[in-house]
Amino acid sequence: MRFFRRLKSRILSRLVQEIDRARSGGQGANHYVLGAGSALLPEGEIHNFSGNPEDISIGKDTHVRGRLLTYGHGGKITIGDWCYIGVRTEIWSMKLVEIGNRVLIAHDVNIHDGTAHSLDATERHEHFRHIIQKGHPSTIEMLPGIYSDSIIIEDDVWISFGVTILRGVRIGRGSIIAAGSIVTRDVPAGMIYRNAVQPVLEPLNAMLANKKN
Repeated sequence: MRFFRRLKSRILSRLVQEIDRARSGGQGANHYVLGAGSALLPEGEIHNFSGNPEDISIGKDTHVRGRLLTYGHGGKITIGDWCYIGVRTEIWSMKLVEIGNRVLIAHDVNIHDGTAHSLDATERHEHFRHIIQKGHPSTIEMLPGIYSDSIIIEDDVWISFGVTILRGVRIGRGSIIAAGSIVTRDVPAGMIYRNAVQPVLEPLNAMLANKKN
């Protein structure tokens, strides 16, 4: 009986996966790897602009209700086993977002390993026009002023709702990120991380000059 229950579970899981893939539609909808027992639920979306399925890889028994996105010029998202990605959570990669096993990510979390746009208004406008007129740029050389760095989230991390995690961050095994936090530096293993946002004003011209030097 146990064997037949397991077989039934696997068949139903595979059916759910196929239905989810068909319902997700759009660009990159079928360009991902989904492990056994995992599901892209109705709220979930996948946009893989490179078209390489290996660029978005989801392990076993993981449930995704947010949006995963990799850019045309690069990016890779790997998610381990027994993970949860909450509703309206956005994971966008230009380089690498690596998520370990048993990681719980709540709703309204933003994880971005790139700067998305240039500080320079002209470059920013050209980038936007390229997306609208020709699609996402296919090489980093077409994206001046944009930078990326890997994000690593180790096993057994819990990320509460409304968190933002920015490029170049590693969150150590078993750590907890408190609701509403903005993570811009590494978090060691076994820690509870919380922060209060303080307003910071910097002259844009000085920042642009520093980038050019």
